[in-house]
Amino acid sequence: MNQSNSMSIAEKINNQIIHHTAYANAVNGCINIINTGMRTNRPNRGMVIMGDGGTGKSTAITQIQKYVDKKYAGRFSTPVLLTKISSDTTIKSFYTNILGELNHPIILNKVNDKLTADKLQRLVSNALKGHVCTLFIDEVSDVFSNRQKKQFASDFLVMIKHLLSDTSINIILVGTPALNQLFNIADAQFRTRFPSIFKLPIFSMDEEWIALINGYADQSKEIFDLSILPPNYPALHEWTGGNLRYLSSLLITAVDLAEQEQKNKLTLEHIHQALAMVFPTLMAA
Repeated sequence: MNQSNSMSIAEKINNQIIHHTAYANAVNGCINIINTGMRTNRPNRGMVIMGDGGTGKSTAITQIQKYVDKKYAGRFSTPVLLTKISSDTTIKSFYTNILGELNHPIILNKVNDKLTADKLQRLVSNALKGHVCTLFIDEVSDVFSNRQKKQFASDFLVMIKHLLSDTSINIILVGTPALNQLFNIADAQFRTRFPSIFKLPIFSMDEEWIALINGYADQSKEIFDLSILPPNYPALHEWTGGNLRYLSSLLITAVDLAEQEQKNKLTLEHIHQALAMVFPTLMAA
């Protein structure tokens, strides 16, 4: 068994990206849009990555972030900036969070409490322009659960339009399918600024799922024998509901169990043991 002293087999498997068509479309699509904008000196593009929890949004963000950080490190002081929306986000807190991530003197000197939202908007625009290539805004779906203001979603739309107009940077919105509601209330100008929407799925029990399981086993074969997976693709779908986070949790736990037994091959028994640990309610049913 090929086991590294510094990293367990389960960790190696966990670090792999589960490739599938929709994921590749999202990552490569965003990267191509960013690169085209930089080559033509017309970045200023809006993109959306949408999917339920466990579909790979965070993994996609990380892969795009690593690419942009590496490719544009010499061109921007902060190639990628990541911020999040929460149920407590206000326009002012959104702006101050961005300034904080950029270590802006206003934040460091702790004088931002006296600044209006309009003043903060101008500070953020100046801080982003020419310094940041791509801004990720994660958990955007939470604009609809805002505890501070019922109409925050509408304010958010206006704020993002200002950022795109004033900074000419790429903005990638990330969230659940509730993002569709945001586009339903958005005006035509906002929608035309976000023409590229990439959706990450919960898998049905179809050819895409079979290809995913086959690919998972194939790309892992240099690390560990997962040949038990393809013949059991129906059961794996039944247990996980086609959710990649559930699939990953199940398989990493099973591989860890096999590794603790010093086995060089995953068995159905390991998967059943992992099921009892990860999904005890399912096993009790």
